[in-house]
Amino acid sequence: MNKLSKIFKSIIFLSLWLFITAYLEKYWKLFHWEFIFLKSRLIFDNYFWYDFKNIFFKIDIGYYLEELYRFLSYELPKAAFKYFPIYFYFNFIWNQKSSKSKK
Repeated sequence: MNKLSKIFKSIIFLSLWLFITAYLEKYWKLFHWEFIFLKSRLIFDNYFWYDFKNIFFKIDIGYYLEELYRFLSYELPKAAFKYFPIYFYFNFIWNQKSSKSKK
């Protein structure tokens, strides 16, 4: 497989995959909001965090933990779903030996 065909396959795959994931991203946002984040957000609504804030010099640790949880449960899976297939496909295409060099 020559470099021109590898480049062409890479561009086609990248374009199609990013188009598909952009379409699916809105569904991931709805799914995450309804089934993951709102179900577990009750942890951060307790008075415990208000008392914890008063103990630790008015630093709202509950807010930062909630934002960290939101990032870990929304952004990381979304990025992994979007970019890992691109990495694996490019790795497969560009590490493939051409049929002319095989003996």
